Amino acid sequence: ICNLVKQEYLASIKKPHPNITLNHNTLRNLVNGGTTIQDFNDAKCWLTKEERREVINTIIKFAAWGQPFSYARLKEHVDAICRARLGKKFPVGGVGPRWGQRFVEQNSEEL
Repeated sequence: ICNLVKQEYLASIKKPHPNITLNHNTLRNLVNGGTTIQDFNDAKCWLTKEERREVINTIIKFAAWGQPFSYARLKEHVDAICRARLGKKFPVGGVGPRWGQRFVEQNSEEL
């Protein structure tokens, strides 16, 4: 089954990676209701997908107005969103000092 899925994937994309593999244990776990690595990583993020989308839209909107959105302003904005949702579960110091840079790197294609 893993080889069939691999062949189907390779046929469906323009430039497939030649050494892609699909572990049979991963496939079994997913079939039995396990979570994907993307879902697992999303659960560890400070922002939900909807909040991330809203932050990106806000940055783009400020840029259209000619107002640069600094890393400090980004941190303040995200801290406010997370505090509103998480309350006391959110750290007093907010997101980490390099969180803004990583956010911009991860979303650079949209920004």
